[in-house]
Amino acid sequence: MAADETLGRTVIFLDIDGVLQGASSQKRFKHDLDALRRRLADDFDDAAYLDYDKYDLGAIYHDWDKDAVERLRALCEDFGAEIVISSDWRRGKSVEMLQAYFRIHDLHRYVTDKTGESGAAPHYRAAEVKDYLDAHPEIERFVIVDDGYGWEFNELFPEQFVKPWPTIEAADEARARQILSGRRA
Repeated sequence: MAADETLGRTVIFLDIDGVLQGASSQKRFKHDLDALRRRLADDFDDAAYLDYDKYDLGAIYHDWDKDAVERLRALCEDFGAEIVISSDWRRGKSVEMLQAYFRIHDLHRYVTDKTGESGAAPHYRAAEVKDYLDAHPEIERFVIVDDGYGWEFNELFPEQFVKPWPTIEAADEARARQILSGRRA
């Protein structure tokens, strides 16, 4: 590769529920979510937080697993990886809004895009990732981190799929590192 050519992109296709937020985590309901919204707007000097769904903000702030967030951060930093949101959280939200959500954990700079919402049967979410990859041939390395759709992802992307439970654990991070480094299992 010539010195002036840029390297291909490294992408983490990210689900949220069951990956960053455990299924049973409901701490947000014990907090004043309107006050949280106001505090985030003040902290980030961004009035847009006042219009965001307070339950989403509460989930991000109170229910996202701190260790899982740090494991994701380490993957992004160590591999220069971008995050493309493939989670249902992307529905009806702009990339800018998703970046604002991830800003709560200082991960916003890694969120660059989201997959489309038109996956075809029988591989709905996996088809959305495939469509994204087809539209972005510059992606050189990628990992899919999702707690669902296992048969879909294992059929289309068996070498790039990590299925965490209940959130990204150390073994899941290790598997993602193996995938992003290009080493085979």
